[in-house]
Amino acid sequence: MVKIGGVVRILNQVRGKLQTGLRPDEVDDFRNVVRNAVQDIERICAKARQTPRALPGPSRMAYEFLKSLDLSNLPIIDIDKVGEDELPPPPSTVRVSNVVAIADETARQLWHKRRILLDSSTARSELMAELSKHTATIREVCLKHRQTPAALEPRSRQGYTYLQYLTEEKNLVPVLTALRSAGQLADGLYQSSNRPLELQLIGMNSLWRLREFANCRILKVHIGLTNASHTIWTALLTDALTAGSPAKSNSSRQIVTEFTTTEDFSDVLFEIESLAAPPAPVTRGRAHDLDESFTRVNRTYFNGQMARPALTWNQTLTASKFGHYKQAGDTIMISVSLDSPDVSTMLLDYVMYHELLHKKHGSTIINGRRLAHTPAFRDDERRFEGWEKAELELTRLAHRQATGRPARF
Repeated sequence: MVKIGGVVRILNQVRGKLQTGLRPDEVDDFRNVVRNAVQDIERICAKARQTPRALPGPSRMAYEFLKSLDLSNLPIIDIDKVGEDELPPPPSTVRVSNVVAIADETARQLWHKRRILLDSSTARSELMAELSKHTATIREVCLKHRQTPAALEPRSRQGYTYLQYLTEEKNLVPVLTALRSAGQLADGLYQSSNRPLELQLIGMNSLWRLREFANCRILKVHIGLTNASHTIWTALLTDALTAGSPAKSNSSRQIVTEFTTTEDFSDVLFEIESLAAPPAPVTRGRAHDLDESFTRVNRTYFNGQMARPALTWNQTLTASKFGHYKQAGDTIMISVSLDSPDVSTMLLDYVMYHELLHKKHGSTIINGRRLAHTPAFRDDERRFEGWEKAELELTRLAHRQATGRPARF
């Protein structure tokens, strides 16, 4: 497997430009960025005697997006119609000191206090109150700049969403539980009284990163792996902490990478990303418009009576989960994986309909578990004209996103 840093970051920059439109003086630079990114990826893969199919899922999907762009047909703003003064300004960013440092310290505390925090609801409440103060301060600074946390520079935004995610007990407890279980697994794989292991679950761009120090080793792991199984954690820890054979390492890495294509991983990504959604998100994508999809679905299946939620594209290509409804904030976030000319309007509308059903039905507690896809939900879901075809198309798309190959069935 070939690892190339920064591919997803370039994708998000490119998507942002496509959504807002390009100033005429930006077009040449934009084309060069895309072409150079594609060429660099292909060159690095060729040097490793691999093809871009060997890239981890998110990077491979980002490469395919960039590769498929029609650079001769870009959304260029017409100055004669808009006027020089009305051209959209470059996106502004807000800088807030110490956000990354606070996130790092929080991740460290979760590891060292995991047992106390799991055993004591009072300790958890105190931590969540402290994190809420931090995130409120960050929002206040953004407000002074007439912005929201969506305008934070990337690493600070990542730190903010991580802290905000942990202010809810339903998110904090699984993170603590994962740290405890993974720590027990690590004890069996890696033992050293001289250099103890510190494990952190945190927002980051890579799946894991190991740092070596004279007195300890710090293993940072993507928070999307919070709900990973014992098997996934064993594979990750084996890959990160043991010096096994290349074949064994590749096998372990493949197991972890495959987990990133699951809903368990995507659920966390969607939830975290929704915590810094822009106040007025752009609904028009490269190929589809979320406003138009909502209007069609609302008119056809809800008699036009469904109140419009906030609609936005997410920033992360996903392989198996294509939409997310967040009740707090009444927001539907659709995966940018669907914003492609290859994706039919019918398929986008089916995902929109599915998320609107979450808005309609909410969730139910059954035997202590929160159930969102109730029998009533499934009955309504089958009201969508062509739902069986839509499910098949989603399955094909998920397979292609996860493997880079078309499904054969």
